[in-house]
Amino acid sequence: MSNKDYDQPIAGHDYDGIQELDNPLPKWWLVTFWGTIIYSVIYVGYFMLGPGLSHDERLAKRWAGITGDVAVQQETLAAAEADIDVAAIQADPAAMAIGKKQFLEKCFPCHGTNGEGTIGPNLTDQYWIHSKGNLDGILVSIRQGFPEKGMPPWGTLIPAEEHVPLAAYVLTLQGTNPPNPKEPQGELVE
Repeated sequence: MSNKDYDQPIAGHDYDGIQELDNPLPKWWLVTFWGTIIYSVIYVGYFMLGPGLSHDERLAKRWAGITGDVAVQQETLAAAEADIDVAAIQADPAAMAIGKKQFLEKCFPCHGTNGEGTIGPNLTDQYWIHSKGNLDGILVSIRQGFPEKGMPPWGTLIPAEEHVPLAAYVLTLQGTNPPNPKEPQGELVE
């Protein structure tokens, strides 16, 4: 087709007085069109027929890396926390400020600003759902969470060095009498 054939009406393509012209597609559109076809052939060849990992395999690999890192981190932290003096941490104003800051940033939406419980359980009474109300149990709750109950795992979202001050701060809430406490949930721990 020569240039003189462009802008000529196509026979039989006249609708309501509008005539279709025989113009070529823009070069940028043709390059994009053929580029997507070439890309799709390479993609299918590599990921579906070749050695490329599927989306599920890539997700499983990433998840294994994340959970493996968390497991190693938790083992390291557990070894370091074997001889923690909770009373010394609670007597340290800087540690308690860190714990309170994390509590007010992460925990208060579910447990209330004073630990009285809103959608999450009351932390001021002697009843515990998932632990015995000790430092180790609270640390496990913070790090692993209870997703089936709505508590996310905070282990990777809160810096590791702030886990113990947060747990120690939660322990200071026990026995306080906040206004409007939530009814006890779980088992009585004495």
